[in-house]
Amino acid sequence: MKKIITPLPLLLLVATFLVSLPCYWYDGYLGCDGKAMGILQYPGFWFLILIPISLLALFYDDNKYIIWLKSTGVFFVVSMVLVFIMPEYPRGLMLNPDRKFTNLFLVGIYSLFSVLFFISYFVNKKNEQIQNKV
Repeated sequence: MKKIITPLPLLLLVATFLVSLPCYWYDGYLGCDGKAMGILQYPGFWFLILIPISLLALFYDDNKYIIWLKSTGVFFVVSMVLVFIMPEYPRGLMLNPDRKFTNLFLVGIYSLFSVLFFISYFVNKKNEQIQNKV
């Protein structure tokens, strides 16, 4: 199961890029003007972040991997709902986030929790190995 799901974010990122064509390179930034880019830029950023995180998840045992996969799915769906109910542009108020800020914030929160989940897993695994040696 891990071998099937791990390359999925890469495939989804490539599909997002292909649907977003035509693209151009301007002042060191890649920009795409395809018809679907307005919608697909937010999940596309998620797919980009999920590539290295899913590679780290290969070290999990099957139970932890399933927990991580389910929590990733739930967090992705909830964040996409929150992103798309936000206004596209800020209205000028001090604490009025737009879609881009909300997406970056939620991806950051997800990445932080994923890294903490990985660290706790590896620390627990190391402690189990030490206890088995004694």
